[in-house]
Order: sequence, then structure tokens, then C-alpha cells
Amino acid sequence: MWDCGGKLRRRRYFCIEWTMTVAVKGKNSVRITPLIALAAQVVALDAAMLVAVTGAEVGAVHKLRTSTRRVEAQMRLLEMLSTGAKPIRLPDYAAEAKAVRRRLMKVRRAAGVVRDLDVQTTIIRMDAPSKSAVHRDSPGDIMRRQAKKLRKYLEDERDREAVKLQIVLHAQVEKLAADLQALEHALKSPREVTATEASLSARLQGWFAEQTTALIRQKKMKGPSAEANEQYSVAMLDEDELHTVRKAAKLCRYVAESAPEGSATHALAVRFESMQEAGGRWHDWLLLEQLSRHFHGKDAELTVRYGKHRDAALEDYRLRLSELMPTAA
Repeated sequence: MWDCGGKLRRRRYFCIEWTMTVAVKGKNSVRITPLIALAAQVVALDAAMLVAVTGAEVGAVHKLRTSTRRVEAQMRLLEMLSTGAKPIRLPDYAAEAKAVRRRLMKVRRAAGVVRDLDVQTTIIRMDAPSKSAVHRDSPGDIMRRQAKKLRKYLEDERDREAVKLQIVLHAQVEKLAADLQALEHALKSPREVTATEASLSARLQGWFAEQTTALIRQKKMKGPSAEANEQYSVAMLDEDELHTVRKAAKLCRYVAESAPEGSATHALAVRFESMQEAGGRWHDWLLLEQLSRHFHGKDAELTVRYGKHRDAALEDYRLRLSELMPTAA
């Protein structure tokens, strides 16, 4: 992708013959081919890095972070399918997978900082009233000026973080390419590796339940009905736990989207995406409220407004979580 001489060149990480689709028809069910699904996401990551390494534009950064997450999701899918009843059999690739994850994490985190700043500045711009819509020195005008000051700070911070992202990309893309090639060789199998769509659905929901059940169980009361207990448990999740659930939903969404369209597993992606986006809105307002509090104080017009947005988004997120938990648990 990026050579030491400073010239861009395309590199195909996974040299897999593209003679099969991601899903193939079996005798009694649709079967998925997880290695080819992984290869497809690596190709997408290849393209995203090629664009982002030349300039950290908004769309390029978003695509880059999403691509790293989708590759990670497909690697997690291999783990899911390699355990439990009737696991698929793969060569030992643990060391290679660990190396890839380490590189992906560095790229994803650098891209994530820039992407979060892009989202935050967009939210501020869309939420703030226009100058013509408020009277001079009115509470609305004060809030508008506070929002403008905060947005300017975040835009400057974005420029600084974009430079850091470029440095990370130039340092990591060649190493990541080598690690991905090593993973490819480690995963080579003499036979086609497939799994049923039903198996994917069961493992995906089981994995999500594992990530969330322990959190929910810790919050349960003694005595109330199961429904009341579940609502109480979800309501008691703290910020870190809610963030953990959101990340789990995001990974499950990306895995589910790799299933054939029209399948039950692919339909799950919509539900996981709904939870992920609700959690994302809450997290965005949470961070903005904290930033406004730092800049303008807890009683500032802008801080109070963002706090109300945060609370409304949190209520919606908890509702969506409680709706999905019975299916996932």
C-alpha cells in the first residue's frame, strides 16, 4: 500500500480466488464462507487506507475506522464458529490474529479520535440556533456563542489529530500489510470452510448474551418479576457498562451484515444497528456535555441544553437495550 519510497501502490492482501460468493446453497440451508467474507473486508480496508493515507478527509476517516471494525468483526466471527457444537476446523492462527489486531487497534484508535471530532462538530453546528433566529444577548444568543467557541476549539483539535493519524498510517500500513499476509497464509485450508447461516445466528446471539448477561445479572433485585427485574437491571447499568454493550452491539451488527440478505441473521443486523446508533447518540451528547461543562461551566446555557439531550438519548438507548435483551439472552 505505502512503500518506503513514498509512492502509493495497491497491494492485494488476501490472494484468494474469488470463484465463490460469501454465501452458498447447501442441501438444506444457506451456508456462509467466513474466510471469503474476511477477505472481502480486508480488500475494503485496503481501499480505505489507500484513500486516508493521502488525506484525512471526513468521509475517508469514517470509512477507515469502519473498515478496521469490520475486519475485526470477521475475525471474531471465526472465533465464534470455531467453538461450541460442530465447530469449523481451522489451522492455528492465534499468533497471526493477535498481531493483526494490535495493528488494527492503533489505526482504529487514531482514526476514531478524528472521526469523533467530526461527529461532534457536526452535531454542534446542527443543534445551535442561527444568529438571525435569536435576539442579541438573549439566552439563545449566549448559547449560540458558546457553541461557536466550542466548535472552533474542536475543529482546531481535529486538525491536530488528523496530522497524528497521518503519522500513524505511514508507520503502520506496511506492517499491517505484512501481518495480514501472514494471517492469510496461516488460514489457508486444503478444503472449503463453510458454516450454516443458522449456526452463525445462534453463535452471534449467544456471544452477545455472554457480553451482556453478566452485567445484567449483577444488577438484579430479589423477588420482582423477570420483566421488572430486567428493566431495573438495564436502568442500573453505568456509563462504562452501557458503552461495553454498545460496542458489543456494533460488532454483532457487522457480523450479522455478512450473512445473506433476507436471512434471519441479516435481519438481526437491523436490531443491533438500532441499539448501536441509540448508544452512539447518547455517547456523543455525553461527551459534548462534559466538554461544555469544562469550557463554560455546569450552569452554562449550552451545558444545560446538552445535558437534556444526553438524558433523552440515554432514555432511548435503555429502552432499545431492554427490547433486545430478551432475544439476545
